[in-house]
Amino acid sequence: MALRRRDSEFKHLGVSHLEYKRIEMDRALTGFLMRVNHRGLPSKMVQRKELSVDAFVKEFTNAQHAGRFPGFAEHRDIARRWIETQLLDMVNRGRPSQAVAGLRPLHGLTYKFRNYYHSRAYGADAQLYQMLRHARGGQGRTALEQLRRFFFTGLGPAPDGECADPPGYARIDVETQAVLHLNSQVTQDAPQQVRGWYDAPPLCIGQADLLVDDVLRLMSLKDLLPRVALVEYLKILFALHLALGQVKAMKLLPHAVTRGGADPACGPDHCPAAGSAADPLAGCPFRVGLFVDAAGIPGTATAALAEQSAAAWLRRIPDFVRAGYVVRKLDDFADHLVSRGEAVRPSQGHTSVGELLQFGQDAYRERRERYFEARLENILIETPREEQPEAVRPLLDASMGIGAFEQYIELLMAYRGRYHHKYIVETIDSLLLKNRPGALIAQPHRGRRRFVLDSALLEVLVQVALLRPNPRGTRSKFTHHTVSLRLDEFTDLLRTRYGLYIDRLPVADGFAAAPGLAQEAALRANSEAFTTKLREIGFYDDLSDAYFTQVITPRFVIARDGTVTAGSGK
Repeated sequence: MALRRRDSEFKHLGVSHLEYKRIEMDRALTGFLMRVNHRGLPSKMVQRKELSVDAFVKEFTNAQHAGRFPGFAEHRDIARRWIETQLLDMVNRGRPSQAVAGLRPLHGLTYKFRNYYHSRAYGADAQLYQMLRHARGGQGRTALEQLRRFFFTGLGPAPDGECADPPGYARIDVETQAVLHLNSQVTQDAPQQVRGWYDAPPLCIGQADLLVDDVLRLMSLKDLLPRVALVEYLKILFALHLALGQVKAMKLLPHAVTRGGADPACGPDHCPAAGSAADPLAGCPFRVGLFVDAAGIPGTATAALAEQSAAAWLRRIPDFVRAGYVVRKLDDFADHLVSRGEAVRPSQGHTSVGELLQFGQDAYRERRERYFEARLENILIETPREEQPEAVRPLLDASMGIGAFEQYIELLMAYRGRYHHKYIVETIDSLLLKNRPGALIAQPHRGRRRFVLDSALLEVLVQVALLRPNPRGTRSKFTHHTVSLRLDEFTDLLRTRYGLYIDRLPVADGFAAAPGLAQEAALRANSEAFTTKLREIGFYDDLSDAYFTQVITPRFVIARDGTVTAGSGK
């Protein structure tokens, strides 16, 4: 039997805006840029006609545009390969069924040129925007404004309302020139007003604060890094924070449901996250601990520990799904009470997770049981108890002493639990960039998942870690200056800031308090592999055995006065 939609509905925006599907970061960033341009709202514009590679090639090889794109018309085959590989985001690339999803998100206007049904962000764009917007201290708005300036570069109003060539147009990279050229052909873009838009802080405000801090640090390098490189950094960073926010929710939400309300340590007014560079999540009771295999070689003792770490987190998914259903169905119950005048809708128009969990407390027990008895009876009318899944038949027996609400939730889990488990795993895999550049998780063919630390991700984290904000009043065009870190300081920062464990095991996240001798040997091997990887990406060079000289150094040394010199990083 298929459940009705009102019963099977799982998503609640107070938990996450994510739809649990495979998320591609190019499309997530494209949707995010749309929201940045429209202050959080989506665009009314939906591409009605199918975009194709041939259409883009025809546009850029047109003889009329030879001045802007010299050589394209004369070398059509080369131009086509560049457009297809460097400018376009494709689905099923290289296969007979390949199609254009849109332009790669190298400029803020790329969302105007996408095939909507091939370029879905599945809520990742809204989740990113809400995390940045609601970060504390006003820093989120600063980060959004910096992202706006970076991505929407090169725009200049023309008398006829079209995009004019900005000063220095020829000096803008060719990808940006291509997008600006196309922009003049789209005029109907406008924000779409969304009824009942859920505009509220994310479930973990500390994770939002950390995302903002990382973005501000990274954006301080915008004048030193190639545009394409910085965009790739941002995609990896956004994917990491979306993933960490999801796995933290898998720990936080079941705890809140069990205690019948939000933890006193959570929320914008109570989060203990200190926001310091050394330990921004100090005091958080729901910190994430992931042991990562730095060498990335399957079959080793270190890989086995990373597999154990990944398995421990995947085992949290059923409890998260159950907690998600509790929140979603209590929201239905709250709406029912509001419609009957038995409760008042919050002034902001939405009910937070903490407020919803109050409807699961004893004060509402009798009214709640009557409501869910009716919901349960509607399901059992179509499928009697004896035809229900064998696992839940005993729970539907009144002699078990389980209330109607608990019976209803267990029935939903029996029907939909495995479905949601599958897609949540797929979402986590995609956000952790499984088996791709920037990956935090890997899985060999028919093997077990394990946490890893890919070189591209490590490079992003090093770049962020070596930056510190300039004091107020500093006269510099850069908002941050660089520092050097000892190797042990950097491993401590990865652990406290992101929950990535290199030289020790995350206690309470799948491991016992004291590692055994074999585990100690694996930890030492992991530390050596980590050092080797740092050396390979050019940030670490141990020139002597002296401990204080074993430091990680930036590629660009930015002084507090804004002076930039070449660092020892390669």
